[in-house]
Amino acid sequence: MFQLTRRHLLRLAGVPAALALAPAACQSIGPFTESGFVPIGGTEQWIEIRGADRSRPVVLFLHGGPGEAQSPLLSMFAAWEERYVVAQWDQRGSGRTFSKGGVATPNMTLEQIARDTVEVTQHVLTKLGRRKLILVGHSWGALLGLRVVRLRPDLFHALVATGQPVSGREIIEGMRKSAIARAQAAGEAQAVAALNGLSSADLSDMSKLGIVFRWAEPFPPVDREYLAKQVALIRPTGDPKNAAAENWYSARQFSLSKLMHAILDFDARADGYDLSVPYFVIQGSGDRQTPTDLASAFVDQVRAPAKGFTVIDGGHFACFTNPAGFLDALDADVRKLSVR
Repeated sequence: MFQLTRRHLLRLAGVPAALALAPAACQSIGPFTESGFVPIGGTEQWIEIRGADRSRPVVLFLHGGPGEAQSPLLSMFAAWEERYVVAQWDQRGSGRTFSKGGVATPNMTLEQIARDTVEVTQHVLTKLGRRKLILVGHSWGALLGLRVVRLRPDLFHALVATGQPVSGREIIEGMRKSAIARAQAAGEAQAVAALNGLSSADLSDMSKLGIVFRWAEPFPPVDREYLAKQVALIRPTGDPKNAAAENWYSARQFSLSKLMHAILDFDARADGYDLSVPYFVIQGSGDRQTPTDLASAFVDQVRAPAKGFTVIDGGHFACFTNPAGFLDALDADVRKLSVR
């Protein structure tokens, strides 16, 4: 009689070949769930690891924002956790991690959070007995991911970015121009004057940027629907006194205030186009915040062991609003790699 190997069984079950890991790479098969605070970069930071089968490839998800921690939103990753083991991390100054340090959280810099990411990666790899993982970054997380894979390329199978920023200043300036056009069309001369009067320094002041966000309408309807769902998950009872929700929103405001300069100063092109790890971008076709054409032009210039650019239906939050499309694109990219 022929004996079916585990790889053959996984293929029969429809699992892509690149995801059918060799037995040596897997200590066991079965669900994995672990969460808690871990010492990272001198502070206690929240990490949660979940997956339906611990033998699947490991993804570390870098949330956007900055400050947009996913800890209250994990129900949206159910489909991810069927295909991958997904590590979530509330970054320094975000979510549950913010609950430990509050506004006294030290070292709120891109460089420190990149070093934190390396430590988190090492923690996750040790927990799961792996050598490398797939780094997936959304928006701010994609910006952060580019910095991280340059620090320690040896830890990653690939960087997968979605909502990929290219230039912080170009993004904000594009939004300002859109806001001016919308305000002019509405006959709001006062708003037009205020928008035209914003200086370069004002663009890093969140209180002054508010008028840009009010008039630019940076999100298409599909993104606005997602943001409404996000609010419902963060504040499930609608109670304005919900302490966990208030902590989440306070953390987001704190992170933005500390890291806005880093966002404005970021230009992916300034660090050069050479990457030592495979690099894939999966971008929403209607992304107004991190324009798809800018991301595509950047990827065209990148030199990496493997690369790809895939456009899927959705906006800036396409990885959440179109999980099937995103995961299918991710699977296709992972098939190009030798994941162990």
